[in-house]
Amino acid sequence: MARVFYRLGQFWQGMAAQVSPADYQEAARALPPAALSLFHQMPVDAQRHSLNVLHAVRAAGYEQPDLAVAALLHDCGKVAAAKGGVAIGLWLRGPLVLLSLFLPQVAARWALSKPVSVAGLTWLQGWRYALYVQREHAAIGATWAEQAGCSPLSCWLIAHHQSQLSSLDGGQAGAEARRLLAVLQAADDGN
Repeated sequence: MARVFYRLGQFWQGMAAQVSPADYQEAARALPPAALSLFHQMPVDAQRHSLNVLHAVRAAGYEQPDLAVAALLHDCGKVAAAKGGVAIGLWLRGPLVLLSLFLPQVAARWALSKPVSVAGLTWLQGWRYALYVQREHAAIGATWAEQAGCSPLSCWLIAHHQSQLSSLDGGQAGAEARRLLAVLQAADDGN
């Protein structure tokens, strides 16, 4: 139940989200130019969340550039839903997250990996693509970040920002990468 109240709080914060010109300048200083366009494509509530994650990372004492990039772009893959015709906005995000939380097998079964357009029924079927994007946004975002010139470490952090640390192969993820991932996850969970 605590998770439900947490998500409700996020919803209300998202409704009031704002990003100032100084915030955009901060993002521009941290991101490669091509990656900045990924940040600008995100809705304002997602940009605000990402900036809050960046501020939490820095407040924890981390000025690592790859971690800053991952903080700003960890959710950029969610934009794929909008590109497919159904944006994961505040009104849709909550139900998708709760469905995945309480009925993960059903969510996995209902998710469609490609957007569907059936004579005016785009939204009715589109939520299933949005469910897929919600589940796979980390991998989507990591691919986009790589294409935008972000470092391998930044892309790895984005790709794994929702992975359980215990599930990651120790050889594939060095101690430093795992430490940075833990910091990113703590900042994301707190915001």
